[in-house]
Amino acid sequence: MRRRLTVGVLSVLVLALCACVWVVRTARADSEVVPIYQTLDELEGKSFAYVNGSVYDKYIQEKIPNTSESFFPTLTDAVTAVETGKVDAAVQRSYACELAVNRRNGTVALLPQTVKDMQECYFFPKGSELRGPFDEQIKRFWEDGTIDQLTEKWASADDSIKTLPAQDWDAPNGTLKFVTTGQLEPFSYLGVGDSATGYDVDLALLVCKELGYKLDIQMIGMDGIVAGVQSGKADFGGTLTYTDERAQAVDFSESVMPVYVSIIVKAKPAEGAAATTSTSDGQDGGLLAGIGESFHKTFITENRWQLILSGLGITILISVCSGVLGILLAFLTVVLRNSGKSWAGKLVNGYHAILGGIPIAVVLMLLYYVVFGAIDLGGEVVSIIAFTLSFGATAGATMWTGVQSIDKVQTESGLILGYTHADVFRKIVFPQAALRFLPQLSSQLVSLVKETSVVGFIAVQDLTRAGDLIRSRTMEAFFPLVAIALIYFGLCRFLAWALGKLTSRYMVQNRPRVIKGVKL
Repeated sequence: MRRRLTVGVLSVLVLALCACVWVVRTARADSEVVPIYQTLDELEGKSFAYVNGSVYDKYIQEKIPNTSESFFPTLTDAVTAVETGKVDAAVQRSYACELAVNRRNGTVALLPQTVKDMQECYFFPKGSELRGPFDEQIKRFWEDGTIDQLTEKWASADDSIKTLPAQDWDAPNGTLKFVTTGQLEPFSYLGVGDSATGYDVDLALLVCKELGYKLDIQMIGMDGIVAGVQSGKADFGGTLTYTDERAQAVDFSESVMPVYVSIIVKAKPAEGAAATTSTSDGQDGGLLAGIGESFHKTFITENRWQLILSGLGITILISVCSGVLGILLAFLTVVLRNSGKSWAGKLVNGYHAILGGIPIAVVLMLLYYVVFGAIDLGGEVVSIIAFTLSFGATAGATMWTGVQSIDKVQTESGLILGYTHADVFRKIVFPQAALRFLPQLSSQLVSLVKETSVVGFIAVQDLTRAGDLIRSRTMEAFFPLVAIALIYFGLCRFLAWALGKLTSRYMVQNRPRVIKGVKL
């Protein structure tokens, strides 16, 4: 029965994958398309999608009255929301919008009117000594035409020219840590070799070369990029839209790129044009060809399967380490509670209350940016600590419930027989309690794997984060999501099967009953 259910769920996921590809392919059109809105005034009272951490909503509200807003992790998600009709428009920087529209093959278009010219800048911790030298060098690059050359290079449709300079220069001043989102082409995005590339990175490398630094590049979600710089995890970040409010929290450099805010809306076919299931480059082949094309983009192009495999390894590492350490911590809390000392019970209850009342994503960011903010501790290590604490609380409560369910008569009987309190717990109570809590503990271990999907908040490139980076590069929202879902499904099913085998060996009712001299 369980095997049939597994096959059924897997079949549903595969069908969903096929349906998503079919929807995307049939939505494409060979003909030129135009936006369904032409002016800002037509968007009055409409709903807008923004990327987390952006400030463009206030500029929209200044120019267009009665708008509503929704925030999404990436521009890919925001544009998908426009395609599916969840919102009426998506807002982002001009070059990113142009690339997003070009990769959607006719489903969305740019509004002819722009919203506002913007200042995009690098940003530093308050009082950073780096700001002055960076500003001087950026001004020189404006004067000698370097900024114009970089703008032309990264806004081009020719990917062959989009290369980064090799860090083969001397660095007498050491290495600077630079954080960028890695999810907003052409500013910063996932390049060949699973590394960050784009305008922001290219300019940062050129500035560091002139100033005598090497550059350590890290990708982090927009939600945490400012916190990463403020906490000292990075020396500077880029790029970020300048606002007076943000300038109170961080120091901004000179503007690094001429850019303005654009709006993406749904597109309609030009008059007299008919939609077709062909791709824009004439490649027909129906559903199977579409799946093959999406598979190639997601896994084969630029060896992106390596990014997914690396992300899967990080997910497994964090899950296994957190699971093992969490079980040990849970057992320690049970031993403390069982000691009968009031202070121990209060300590464990407080621990459970704190970890049970704070979302794990918040725990992650508190540990990474606040508790270990001044320590150069990797995101993977912080993730293991956070999930160990969280899972230890959950597993400890489960174990204690099992211990409490054992009749106290057995403890009293053991004490009468001469056992110590510790021996009674170890030899009589806990083994029986384990029979009751092991199935639930196994389910919690499987859930732990899925919960680790939030570690991208602190720049850990796990399986989910790998999918996000790929989606931001390909601008395909559906295929990478379902592919990642299938990988998680397979991993969790394997873990559930393995834990089932292990726990069944421990269960008394599953052991063969052998009585000497009696054939059963």
